[in-house]
Amino acid sequence: MSPVQDKPFLYSVSLAAGGFLMILVLLATVGATVSDLNEAGKAAYALGDYSEAERVFSQASAQAPEDPLLHYHRAVALTRLHRWKEASEAYEAVLRLDPPPELAAAAREGFRTVVPLTRTRSDPGDSVVSLRWTLVGWVTDVVLNDTKTARFLVDTGAGLCVISPELAGVLGNDPGPGAPSVTLQTLSGTTTGPLVTIPILRVGDAEARDVRAVIHEPPPGIDGILGNSFLSRYTVTLDPKEGVLSLRSQ
Repeated sequence: MSPVQDKPFLYSVSLAAGGFLMILVLLATVGATVSDLNEAGKAAYALGDYSEAERVFSQASAQAPEDPLLHYHRAVALTRLHRWKEASEAYEAVLRLDPPPELAAAAREGFRTVVPLTRTRSDPGDSVVSLRWTLVGWVTDVVLNDTKTARFLVDTGAGLCVISPELAGVLGNDPGPGAPSVTLQTLSGTTTGPLVTIPILRVGDAEARDVRAVIHEPPPGIDGILGNSFLSRYTVTLDPKEGVLSLRSQ
């Protein structure tokens, strides 16, 4: 189970609004139990309040530092907050506590996912990459989060990048509760899609972080569209004769 694929807990996170309010009352009293804190954290997460979820899970894990599940819940909330280094440390804390096999597997997958995102880079890099002509246009390979290679249509007229729902699931880029929607104009007409952020997107040696993208089904045969939420960070030259895309940092 990947902790960033909207399956953050080994138990249900659904709570009625009344139940959530009751837990908040419990938290306001002295002596809230670890179980109370854990349930409140799960409820906050389910409502999309990842900062509050992390705060409460942190409090719970401080009270029960030998409980690997609490550390895992906090790691998932930190992942949602893009606090990669803290998330990787929290996943490591889970594994040090010899958790049950299912929880250990989830923590290892979470750790594997966030470690590449802790890498720092001082410059965006320049790149010249090959393009392939297809029925939908010029396509190139992109690498997302240092883990997944995908086929993207290069579209200098697209305001935002687009990723398929399938690719979003693989990356753990599900929109979560309350994610804003963006209106798209496609060949089939006007439609909408949820807005997400891709932590790292790389084309050759050209790399950008926190790239906005819309989750929407792309044309057949590709995984997404490389739009101006990435391309505008570079001076772009597309040479159809040579079949190459040049990206120069501005």
